This record gives sequence, C-alpha cells and structure tokens, in this order.
Amino acid sequence: MPGPRYITILGGGLSGLTAAYKLSRSSTSGQKITLIESTNRVGGWINSTIHEVEFQNPDNRREMIKGEVTVESGPRSIRPRGSEGAKGMLRLLKELNLTSSILPIPFSHPAAKNRYLLNTSTSSLTALPTSPLSLISSNSPLLKGLLPSALKEPFRPRLNGVTDESVDSFFARRFSPDIAQNLASAMVHGIYAASSKDLSVRSAFPSLWDAEQRYGSVVLGMLRGGKAKQARQEEELELGELGKESKKWSLYGLKGGLSTLTNTLYEEIQRSGNVEIKSQESVKSISVQPQQGVEIETTKGKYTTDHIISALSSSTLSSILTPNQSLPHLDVNPYTSVGVVNLVYPLPPSQIHPAGFGYLIPRSSPSLNPFGVLGVIFDSTAIPLSTDVKGVTKLTLMLGGPYWSTYDPKLTPPKTNEELINNAIQHLNGIFPHLKDVQPILKLGKIHWDCIPTYTLNHGRRLRELHESIQSGGWNGKLSLIGNAYGGVGLNDCVYSSESVVNALGQGRSVTGLERWENWE
Repeated sequence: MPGPRYITILGGGLSGLTAAYKLSRSSTSGQKITLIESTNRVGGWINSTIHEVEFQNPDNRREMIKGEVTVESGPRSIRPRGSEGAKGMLRLLKELNLTSSILPIPFSHPAAKNRYLLNTSTSSLTALPTSPLSLISSNSPLLKGLLPSALKEPFRPRLNGVTDESVDSFFARRFSPDIAQNLASAMVHGIYAASSKDLSVRSAFPSLWDAEQRYGSVVLGMLRGGKAKQARQEEELELGELGKESKKWSLYGLKGGLSTLTNTLYEEIQRSGNVEIKSQESVKSISVQPQQGVEIETTKGKYTTDHIISALSSSTLSSILTPNQSLPHLDVNPYTSVGVVNLVYPLPPSQIHPAGFGYLIPRSSPSLNPFGVLGVIFDSTAIPLSTDVKGVTKLTLMLGGPYWSTYDPKLTPPKTNEELINNAIQHLNGIFPHLKDVQPILKLGKIHWDCIPTYTLNHGRRLRELHESIQSGGWNGKLSLIGNAYGGVGLNDCVYSSESVVNALGQGRSVTGLERWENWE
C-alpha cells in the first residue's frame, strides 16, 4: 500500500532534516516532499561555528599566534549506545559517509573518567566516583551517604499503585534526600536544564523506573543490564566494524562540530532533487479539510498536503492549529530557557581546570549561585578538535533553566548578551581565581528561549491520549509528531523518532509517531 503522495515537514532541525533525508531516499514516483523552516538556516539547536582568534605567544611576547576555534552553542557530543536511537544515529552517519568524521572518546579518556560536581559552599570541585574504591575514599559532603544508600537500595520496598513520580521524589525514596538534592538535581540540570522536582522519572529516565518495576531495585537492574547487553550484540551484528568499535567509546563528537551532520543532511537532501525546502517561512495555521487533505497557511502562501510531519515544539504546534481541530495536551509541558556562553582563554587547559568533561551544579540558593549557573563544559578536553589552534582553552557555560522559571526565589534573566557573558565570567573567576588576570580572546553569549521541554508527571499518559486523538476525528492519521517534545531530548532520540515515522509511512501505515505510548497505563 503506497504512502501519502504529498508530505510536508515542519521544522528544519535535526529531526526534520533526518525525516526529509530518509523520505528522499525512499520516496516513490510522484511523491512530493516539502520542508518548511521559519529561519534562514537549518540545524535547529545544533550550531557549530568557526572563529578566528589571535593572542600573544607566552614564550615570545613579541609574537602573535593566530588560528581558528570551533565552538558549539548547542549539543556537542553523542552517546554511542543504550537505545535504538544510538544505533540509528550510527547507521545514519554510516549512510552519510561520515564515519571518518567521528571523534571517539574512549573510556580511558579523561573526559570519560573525570566528571565533577561543584560544591557552591566552598567553590570547590568534587570528582564523581568511577569505582567502589573511589566512592569509599571520597570525603566530599556532596557524596555523603551515597555508598550506604546504594547498599541499602535493593532492600527498599517497591512503590505500588503509582503510575509516575518526579525524579527528586524517586531518588529521595530509593536512595536518600541528600542524593536527590546533590546528584539528581545536578544530573537533571545537565540534561534537561530543569528542576528534578518537576521532571517525570518515568518519561525522562525510563530505565530507572523500569529497573524498579522489573527487579524491585535500581542497583540490581543496573547490575543485570540484560537489555543493554542484548542491544550491544544487535549493534555489532547490524553495524559491523563500526558497531564493534563503538563499544569502546564513552561518547563521541564530529570533526568540525555537530553541524557537520546537519549540513551533510541538508546537502544530501538538496542533491536528491525530490525535496523542496522553503526557508524563512513561518507557518501561521493548519487545518484539516474534509476529503481535501490538510491546508497549511504560511507567511508566504497556502499549501495543501496529504500528511504533515511536525518537528516543531509541541507548544508552537498547538498555537497554529485551528480551534475546531486542536489536539489535547500539546501545551501542557513547559519549555525551559538556557543561556549559553562560549569563552576561549589564551592558556592551555592544564593551566585552567582539571582534566575531564566538566562540572554540574546541584540545586543551590541564589546566595551561593547568584547567576544561576547549571554547569560548565571543558570543551578542549571534552571533545578535543585537531583543527583548534594550540594553546587555548574553550569553555561553555549553561545558565538559567529553573533558576529563571521555577526555583524560589526566581532569578531574572540577563537583559543583554553582554550581561549574560559577564555573569559567566564572574562565575568562572570565583571557581578558578587565577582567571581574574586573564582576558578571554573570544566571548559569545546567547539565551536560547524555550529550547528544552520538561516532561512533567504523567507525560506518557498524555501522549497516549494525544496518539488516540490524532488517529481519530478529523485528523484521521494525517499528522505525525517527531522531535524532542515527546520521546527524549537527546540527538539519538530525535533521529529515532524521525526514522520510525518514515519507515512506517513507507510501508503505507498510518503513523502518529506516538505508537510507543499506545498501551501506556
């Protein structure tokens, strides 16, 4: 059974580009594919940029060193395993002939071994334990009680009769309130830029929820790890040598930054010749026309299509649906805003910070974290790029999130990018005092408004009901949902959602993109 003849994709980020690329390779004769993007660039939150820098040679003050650095204002690394999406991402890179661009970070690399928490009371870094011995020997107050909590966790009673729980509540119940405060809140800051008290553990960290449901214990579930082992074996079979090699990696990046992926997708879509890309064109409204498909009104005209694949944020999609054809729950989850600051210093990393990936900051009061910093990435060691000029250190700071929205007292977002950058520099000077006498040679800052969704409690139930609404009524399966609003905010999740929808459409099946939740209870 053939799929829809006219397909329109809304949004040109990673999800939308992946869908367009996959459709361009599988489209049948006479099928028309259109991608509509509101801005003048594709890639969405992925944005790698190259900048010229110049600084004084520390060994010869009369000589100036010139070169380039690549900075990321969005994601910069990818996890190689743990989900179908991880396999799909590696498969996509292989299809695009980008495997030679992969920058693997092996488990032996400092970025894989060394990750830190910041103790805001003392402005000192605490290394996260990498072994039972390091946990036993740690005397940090941030890790106090972690070992006894982990030993007791398998014996704690299972929670029955509850269909969802916040991350904070889950960690406090399974481990301890201190672990929830220090470790869980920092982890959520680093991934979702949200409050662990607002985030659904079942939707955001399903493996933790499933471990308790299946084994009665998070620790026992991690030790057994049956599904993870099976997934690794499947990756090896399907991906061949790439699958074998990826088992050795903790994470990986791409030469030239992650925009290498989105730029290559864009180039391949253009080369295919069967996808029309409309940029700088915003969608104003969408309405289902009985017996006539779906009408899309944009800032440049009106179009009729048989099927829509929406990679827009759920709140944006909700705002452009006509009132008589609205869908439930699209605007329930809030979106968090994050200030991102990239700084480059004319010093090697060893003279600024310890070797490692970076540090996260647990939930802290404004008196201890006045600028609402969520975490800092040591870019030069996290994903080292051979194209960067030698002798410099790149750092990325993330600020805001729940500090600007849900924490009490609430902090006010900076009014200008310059204020955001100054806040970031002041924070760093407090953690690394020797930087007070060093001026960055590159300073970039921007607030990404409403960039990451917070999956609040019962997110899965709402997706099931949304799935049912799209299948029935006027929509009758004419809409598919992809992107980070639904089944995960990681890059692997986005690729997986796009690939799943395109595969189903290619088989002539009506697909909402939310089939994973149709039996959610």
